[in-house]
Amino acid sequence: MYSITARFNQIVFFTSWTLVVLSLLNQGTAYFFKTGKPTVDLKILSADKFHHFKATYYNGGVTDWDQVTFKFSLEADFEPVYNWNLKQLFLYVNVHHEHQDKGYESDCVIYDKIISRPDDPNSWSTSSKLVLKNQRAEYPLKDIHKQLRNATVNFEVWIEVMPYVGYIRREKLGDFEYKMPQQYN
Repeated sequence: MYSITARFNQIVFFTSWTLVVLSLLNQGTAYFFKTGKPTVDLKILSADKFHHFKATYYNGGVTDWDQVTFKFSLEADFEPVYNWNLKQLFLYVNVHHEHQDKGYESDCVIYDKIISRPDDPNSWSTSSKLVLKNQRAEYPLKDIHKQLRNATVNFEVWIEVMPYVGYIRREKLGDFEYKMPQQYN
């Protein structure tokens, strides 16, 4: 090594390869030590504010839709996915609605939450539990085809596991059916 640039090049590339190897070991060990699937229980308490809306635009156009806001309770335990490589979880509740006569499908996210993992491993067991009682959905479910009355909708609970190193994986935790009311309220 006769020049400063050659020495700098060796130091940078040795450090880079060391970080790559340690990152792969981190991802690999976290992947092989998965302990199971998170558990979730979702109960739909009510379909509040179930209305039919109509809007008139400045150019004379008219549109109308059904809209409903839900109240629900959710209990979840994410401890099986907690490990040293977990940065955060993204939880969301999706409503899937199909109408056979019209031949369309609709998906709508009604609730979402980011759950960050604490740095202290001793508090993982308490922070991995999520309990929501009588929670109002953040976003309403809208249907421009006006087919929500007396329809069966499917609630899906999803998480996206975001590690420090590695790929983001998405897991479906459960399906829960709900029968919509026949009348607007």
